[in-house]
Amino acid sequence: MVRALLFLFASVIISSGTVVAQITPEQAAASMGRGINLGNTLEAPQEGVWNNNGPAQEYYFGDYRDTGFATVRIPVRWDEHTDDAPPYAVQESWMNRVEQVVDWALAADLYVIINAHHDDWIKTGYADPGLRARFDSIWVQVSERFRDHSDRLFFEIINEPKGLTQEQIDDLNARVLGIIRQTNPTRIVIYSGHEWANFEQMITAEIPQDDYLMAYYHSYDPWDFAGLAQGTWGSDSDRRAMRGKIQAARQWWQDNGIPVMVSEWGAVLEADFNSRMRYFSAYVEELVDAGLPFQVWDDGGWFRIYEREDRTWPEVRDVLIGAYPDGPTGTSAEIRFGSAAAVTWTNRSDLGAAIRIERRRPGGPWAEIGRVSSASREFLDASVEEAATYDYRVIAGSASGEDRVGPTFRITTPAISRYPIHGVPFAVPGVIEAEDYDEGGEGLTYHDADATNTPGGYRFDGVDLEPRNSGGWQVTGIETREWLEYTIDVATAGSYDLTAHVASTDGGGLLRASFNGKNGPVLVVPRTNSTQTTQAVTAGVDLAAGTQIFRATVLRANPFTLDRFEFALTSTGSETLPSRPELQVHPNPVTDQLTLEGAEGQTVEVSDLLGRRIEVVPNAGARELIDLSRVASGLYVIRVSGDAGVSVRTVVRR
Repeated sequence: MVRALLFLFASVIISSGTVVAQITPEQAAASMGRGINLGNTLEAPQEGVWNNNGPAQEYYFGDYRDTGFATVRIPVRWDEHTDDAPPYAVQESWMNRVEQVVDWALAADLYVIINAHHDDWIKTGYADPGLRARFDSIWVQVSERFRDHSDRLFFEIINEPKGLTQEQIDDLNARVLGIIRQTNPTRIVIYSGHEWANFEQMITAEIPQDDYLMAYYHSYDPWDFAGLAQGTWGSDSDRRAMRGKIQAARQWWQDNGIPVMVSEWGAVLEADFNSRMRYFSAYVEELVDAGLPFQVWDDGGWFRIYEREDRTWPEVRDVLIGAYPDGPTGTSAEIRFGSAAAVTWTNRSDLGAAIRIERRRPGGPWAEIGRVSSASREFLDASVEEAATYDYRVIAGSASGEDRVGPTFRITTPAISRYPIHGVPFAVPGVIEAEDYDEGGEGLTYHDADATNTPGGYRFDGVDLEPRNSGGWQVTGIETREWLEYTIDVATAGSYDLTAHVASTDGGGLLRASFNGKNGPVLVVPRTNSTQTTQAVTAGVDLAAGTQIFRATVLRANPFTLDRFEFALTSTGSETLPSRPELQVHPNPVTDQLTLEGAEGQTVEVSDLLGRRIEVVPNAGARELIDLSRVASGLYVIRVSGDAGVSVRTVVRR
């Protein structure tokens, strides 16, 4: 009875004529480009009940097109809308609704894919001839309804046939393809392998004999990161694994003449933000490089890409549309000088136009904060506020007008809360143990390449410390570009000998001293044949009187250990310095008005940690008021100079 009914369906379809599609699979693959799924909508038990997505709206497809997508995949469930008994009629209202949504997408000039999605009954009951007949009947009716539609509409036989064996999916693909071909002889049909339709299953599936085929696979690899939000992503091995699979898919395409698409991929919103941005950017770059069209998974929930009600696009849209293999990559940012964000990236080609750096608060609009030459690889943003979160992105313009957008990087600036470890600045002249850097944390009072104190002891942050054989502690595990900061109080302006007690089995390390952001001498670490036997290395430096920040920066590790610093006064700036009242600066921290007392008749300069002058008062009064309400939060240096010498204070603007 079932076979007779199917024959009757086929006879009616054949007698009504056919429409010949013009586009070939190779042409389609070259034009489909970047695409998106309208997920968890028409494949829900009832339209839009999952994730409170609601019914599909016509404006979605215009938004897809306008943002830069060329293809939309529309998953469709047929089970709840199809009779359970022969002739297994699909409800007319549901077929009309699917057609309406397809027509909206085609009217937006998109390539469109529809399929059988979440029809799990055929996967678990494939051995039942009645269920096979029901599934075949659905495709008979779908093929007939859409036979006269644009050749930009493609049919995908089944989504992720988990439960079917390889033999069963081969049988299903061949049989449904034959049904479609009775009314749609040249419409592009997309098939997959069994199980979750991964790449490994796609390449083992039997290739049907047909000239209008494409193949698909899905990839949420590695699932622990992309699906479960565990760990991070972005190592060299992560990138190699991703590239290896995509390039293998391209090779299979070339070997078999069947274009391949990745019709589902993505990472959940709960995944580590910066890893997720790297993942999306790398995926797009690799797919574009291999020439594979794709449709990113957007379910309106965990894998959300598009805010359907608000008609807005959160963070990943930028790389889904703007990532290219020759664009900037490796966007990163770190805190420097306690109150500035250094944005870095890698250029992979000179596209002949300036590089734009943009910043935003999460969820807010992007704003350009600077432009640099196409050869630049770093930008310093000194206008950040304390305890604030920022997103940065780097955009390389091109002569063709197509911007290349690097992955977004998110960073949170520290609260400006630093203080000397023993509560008061170190007196200079005097001795400073290297392990007694200021309290405050990574990026504010020190920078260490990793977050672990190895081998551990004395302090519980990221600086690597180890015991000295003679007692006490020393800094170890030193790497290039790491640094430590100490608040010092210089009693007398003058020339000093700065001595570092260091040890190294090989020698050749370089350590640079700086004071309030101004570079000082570089000390060369000698070879001592041991990490415990130290040797003193000394260099001269001129210091102003007053409180200031001393930073020790590793220019070259090579590696060495650091025990302590010593400051010794060698000469003063003048034999007869006039006396002056003690300089008082309050309140500190300050929110608006800063009061200076003891600076009468002297020059007061206010600058940030990059040395940029904020204000100059040439002849200060006995009680001078300085308005800091208009400057950004951060650490500022107050320098008072005159006949009595120089005094320096630091203040925190909150």
